[in-house]
Formats: sequence, structure tokens, C-alpha cells
Amino acid sequence: MIKEKEQFISLKFDLLFKKVFGSEEDLIPIKKLLKEVLEIVPKDIKILNSELVGRPYKDRSVRVDLVVELEDETKINIEINTVVTQTLIERNVYYMCRNMSMDVSPKRILGKINRHIQINMDYSGNHKAPITRYTLYDKDTKDELTNMLQIIRIYIPYFREKCYNKDVEKLDSKTKFLGLFGAESIEEVRKLCSGDEMMEDIGKRIDKYNDDLDVIGLYHYKFIEEEVKQEQLEEATKEGISEGIKKGISKGIEQGIELTAKNLLKKNMDINFISEVTGLSLKEIEKLELEK
Repeated sequence: MIKEKEQFISLKFDLLFKKVFGSEEDLIPIKKLLKEVLEIVPKDIKILNSELVGRPYKDRSVRVDLVVELEDETKINIEINTVVTQTLIERNVYYMCRNMSMDVSPKRILGKINRHIQINMDYSGNHKAPITRYTLYDKDTKDELTNMLQIIRIYIPYFREKCYNKDVEKLDSKTKFLGLFGAESIEEVRKLCSGDEMMEDIGKRIDKYNDDLDVIGLYHYKFIEEEVKQEQLEEATKEGISEGIKKGISKGIEQGIELTAKNLLKKNMDINFISEVTGLSLKEIEKLELEK
């Protein structure tokens, strides 16, 4: 399938995100992400699931997120969340706990547990602030119990709006970087990246992978899949409404016939005549007579 020239695949698409930020050959994008979000400049970064980057789009088993490890063995999981629900939030917490449990083998119950950080790039959902950071702490004193786990939720539409409505040159680097995740055209990408060497490197990769066959293939595959699902939903809805109308009409006719029969009974009409007029059985008419 050929990608149309005007079509732009953004970082909202998880495989494009991973292609850009999950390369072991070019760590500039992931270093920029960690610098802007966590305010750290790690000496060493390992991409722990880089093998998924080259997997073909037809492999439905691929879960496209990004997991990296720093020199102190801190593990960072980065998720792209397009539709954010409470169920998704709880599932993300589960993934984080599962990843933490993998630090300890069954034979070494008291093995070292590394610090885990989850960064959620959210494109929807309930957000009280542009960036929220969650950890374990005492509800009253606010004392932190441990820094071994942290969840950071970033509301991308906020930064998209900032970059779209204000003079980009006056924005700080963090706003521009996070606004990049909301960019909807290659022109917007270039505008946000201009003048920043690390950002320009990211912009070039976004441009490059917009022509990548794996990215294009999975993008179209998911797009068509969603269209089919939507068509099926609309068709099922139409059928449901149609069936509901039929049942409603049918119920209304039944009620009308019963009302007619009751009115005829009130006029002391012969039940055989009522049966002939309404189509009701003698037994049904006798039952209505008792209800009168």
C-alpha cells in the first residue's frame, strides 16, 4: 500500500514512536526524552526490547512500548496511550509491578529490586495538571515511603495547544519537546525542532520513518481494522435499532388489539365475534374479560 504524500504519521502512533526513540544506534532521542521528563543525563542507556523495532507489522503479538535501563539499573518503561481509561491506568500499574517482579528470580527471593519508572504519554483522559507524578507516600504527612517506583503521566494535548497557540521561539525546551508528540504535520515538527541539535535529530528520524514500510504497513493495517470495527458497530447498532422498532411496533399492535377486545367486551359483544374481529383466541378473550 502506497503512502499518500500529504499523509503524516505522528508520534501518537506507537510503532513510529518506538522506531524514533528505541534505536540502539542513535540514543540521542531517548537521551533528550529522559533529560526533559526526568531531568537526568544518563551516562549509559540500554534499550531492553530493541528486538521489537524490526518486527513486521503483521505480527499481531508485538506489544509496542519502550523499556530502557540506566547505568544504575533503573528501568524506565515508556507508554503511548491514545485512549486513556481507568482500566488502562490500572493495567499500566499492573505492567509496572510485573516488571518489578522480574528483578527477583524464584531462587533468589531476596535479590536486588531495581528502581522502576513508568512514563505515560497520554493523549486523553482525566488530568489535573500537565504533568503528574505518582509514588507511594503517607496520605497525611506526605512522607515518601520509597522512591523505588514512580509513575509519570504527561497530558500531551496541553503541550500541543501551547505549541500551536504561542510563539514557538519563546517556549522552553520541555514544552517544545512534549509538543512534538502532538505535532500533526512534518512542518510542525520542523518548526518545533529548529535550532536545537537534539530535536533536529529527532525530527529527521520522524521524517525518515514516515517512509518506513513497517510503520506505514501497520498504520494502514490498524486504520483499516478500526474502520471495519466501526462499520460493524454501526451495522450492529442499525440492526439493533431496527429490531427494537419492530419489537416496539409489534408490542404496540398487541396492546391495541387487547384494548379493542376489552372495549368490545365492555359493550357486551359476543366473544366469538370479538375473536373473529381481533384474531385473539377464546381463551385469551376470556382472560381479558377477567381483567376488565
